[in-house]
Amino acid sequence: MAKLLFLQNIDYEFLGPMYISSMAKKYGHLCELALGKSLSDFDFVIKKFEPDLVGFSIMSGSHQWAREIGREINDQYGITNIFGGSHPTFFPKFIEEKGVDYIIRGEGEESMLEILNCIDKKESFHHVQNLSHMQGNTPVHNPLRNLNNNVDEYPFPDRNLFDALEKRLDRSVRNVITSRGCPFHCSFCFEDAMRKLYQGKGKYVRIREIPEVIEECKRLKEETDVKVIYFADDVFGMKKDWLYDFLKIYKREIGIEFICLLRADIIASDKKYAFKLAEAGCRSVFFGIESGNEILRNKVLKKQLKDEQILKAAELLHEAGIKFRTYNILGLPDETLEDAFSTVELNISIKADYPWCSIFSPFPGTELTDYAYLKGYLSPTFNYERLSKSFFLESKLELENIREMQNLQKFFQTAVIWPWTFSIIKKLIKLPSNFLFRAWFGLVYFYLYIKSEKRDFIPTLKFALKNYKHVLAKQ
Repeated sequence: MAKLLFLQNIDYEFLGPMYISSMAKKYGHLCELALGKSLSDFDFVIKKFEPDLVGFSIMSGSHQWAREIGREINDQYGITNIFGGSHPTFFPKFIEEKGVDYIIRGEGEESMLEILNCIDKKESFHHVQNLSHMQGNTPVHNPLRNLNNNVDEYPFPDRNLFDALEKRLDRSVRNVITSRGCPFHCSFCFEDAMRKLYQGKGKYVRIREIPEVIEECKRLKEETDVKVIYFADDVFGMKKDWLYDFLKIYKREIGIEFICLLRADIIASDKKYAFKLAEAGCRSVFFGIESGNEILRNKVLKKQLKDEQILKAAELLHEAGIKFRTYNILGLPDETLEDAFSTVELNISIKADYPWCSIFSPFPGTELTDYAYLKGYLSPTFNYERLSKSFFLESKLELENIREMQNLQKFFQTAVIWPWTFSIIKKLIKLPSNFLFRAWFGLVYFYLYIKSEKRDFIPTLKFALKNYKHVLAKQ
């Protein structure tokens, strides 16, 4: 049997490694996960487990840490590393960086299983689809395999993989996906880039069968202390017939409170939608606004979402008794300070319960990043090594009034929750960025995170203090 060890530096349960782990274990391999920051944190588990591969599932911004740890392990123990996730998928030049042995692009379950099978047989796996490696000084990118149209063929995610988090994180909220892929074409999102990557490789949006999702939820209910299920689809309930059938069964057989990601236009298109969610136990939903400027939202971000749809969705959610989080971005290409103010104002007008706001980060592979280059907002010499570890820190774009927008992001939630502060905030953001602004943001963010995701206070506080120190750091 081959052994795969995932390494991670943030206390959070990610579904990607759990799906790969369950696939590996189903076919007789071993998979474990260790949490830490430095090589010394992993020394014990490496010596005890003796992995054939160390794996990292990474986003842009976390890739620097993973690359350096992978290189150190390679030097110290001679163990090969492999990287998956959004950063290597959309920035395959990552394979050319020192300390990177292999990368997997796109969905990784079947490719990782094939690699582990080859290791078990002591055979080369350089032919495996989705794999990239170096041949001398030349990068080799193997073609992507066809998508599996029936994702229910994959075993349920390995929930035990993250047992090391038991006393480090509130695990009463568990993630489940009912679909893979998104049918929309937002320019800022990885999903559109992923769809283009898999063009001609099979059906991109795949919805799971209701009995399979219910069975997974049942196991969570029976085997864990889950209190809230978070349906972490890119868009939950895209097909209303599927959703309405699912909600009836979920209420009868599961009966656990749930939260989910939606789109405002889907909510607004059917008066029954929000009420059916509420009847089945939905207490919070999340949806994206991104910008309060409708032209910017639809022309540049390609969100295809009208103000009237956002207003109608909020009205229906309030009537149904469902609280909602809105996703917003400041520092966008073509955005002015007045546009940023309009985003705050739209959130105030709909009485968003849990407003959330980031600063635009130019992640590789997205259409909006390409647009930022085209319009000169990003320097041609911009290096992705400069990406912040958090999208709450600072902008990398050259925009007029960018300092004010960065400061406004720190007070965005305050302005929406307590609208009377907005006139004061408009004056405050003219000051230089400082520790107090970031500290205040951290406090308000933590308060709303706890409420929106139904998290327990003490474990979540420990998580916040441990993993978000960089939010308070000097920019």
